[in-house]
Amino acid sequence: MLSRRSLVVAGTGARLLLADPAPIIVTIVLPVLFGAFLLPSSRAQLRQSGIANATGAEHLVPGLAVLFAFLGVSLVGTLFFREHAWGTWDRLRASSASTADIFVGKLLPLYACLLAQLAVVFTAGAVMFGYRVTGSLLALAVVLALFVAVLVAFGAMLAAVFRTMDQAIVIGNVGGMAMAGLGGALAPASTLPAWAQAAAHASPAYWTLDAIEDITLHRAGLADVTTPLAVLAGFLVLFSAVAVARFRAEDTKVGTT
Repeated sequence: MLSRRSLVVAGTGARLLLADPAPIIVTIVLPVLFGAFLLPSSRAQLRQSGIANATGAEHLVPGLAVLFAFLGVSLVGTLFFREHAWGTWDRLRASSASTADIFVGKLLPLYACLLAQLAVVFTAGAVMFGYRVTGSLLALAVVLALFVAVLVAFGAMLAAVFRTMDQAIVIGNVGGMAMAGLGGALAPASTLPAWAQAAAHASPAYWTLDAIEDITLHRAGLADVTTPLAVLAGFLVLFSAVAVARFRAEDTKVGTT
């Protein structure tokens, strides 16, 4: 159960994100803009792969949503590193909040933000591009909720491991783009070179999109996507373990204002 102090820290983090909403808006607007241009090519790819009635939205909408969700992880810089730049981190540590309260409270707004971003992009994809789910909406919600938890754990790991905001954002963006691309966010994984198809299994994006494809096109329910969910849970445990092992509230971080 979340403590009251964690919720207080989360409230502060939410205000920090809302004070500069431009990064959030970008991760919502750009997938929609890109979708308008890329829909025909996505339709052609899916039809060539044997899905005769594909509109293109079946892969395009989840792929762009996953890609820009990875880029949204850079918001961890606002939540952790800028507190150091503003000189407010020490005041936060001096409060009654424990290190665990601070850590969890900082990550809650990021989780809510990324989950909202995915919800908006999927909804826009349904309205503008005709994205439809033939399977279980509950299964889709569970997959997306777990995927966002993986992203948050990835962001927490960046904040724990790296000393500067620039390092965390650059490595996070490059790593996120690589994982999204290998996972099939830009093109179906089955169309990638053989080496990339093999490497794709090491990306949480691959398992997320694999589950979403089954739910979208093959009427899958929650019981049908247990393997991708289990693998995503493994990524969550891995990233979380590294973050917890490396995070020290007393560490000096370098942020930007």
